Amino acid sequence: EGRYLQVCTLSGHSGEVNSVAFSHDGTRVVSGSEDCLLKIWDAATVAEIRTLRGQSGWVSSVAISSDGTRIVSGSLDRLVKIWNAETG
Repeated sequence: EGRYLQVCTLSGHSGEVNSVAFSHDGTRVVSGSEDCLLKIWDAATVAEIRTLRGQSGWVSSVAISSDGTRIVSGSLDRLVKIWNAETG
């Protein structure tokens, strides 16, 4: 019928969320926000796993590598950063 059901809500950023990405296996979600942070979430439990700090501008784009080991972020600080998905 064209209806979509919300499964859960991830809450924890203090600024607007600009970008989100699912890991290829569906177990993790990464979000990037105007609070200059990236957050890694467990998609099943909706628990925040880790916060990545290091961008000095709003995070405008996030992506996860196909093997799930790296996260890439782009920010208004004009930097692209590659992160280790397990350690930050």
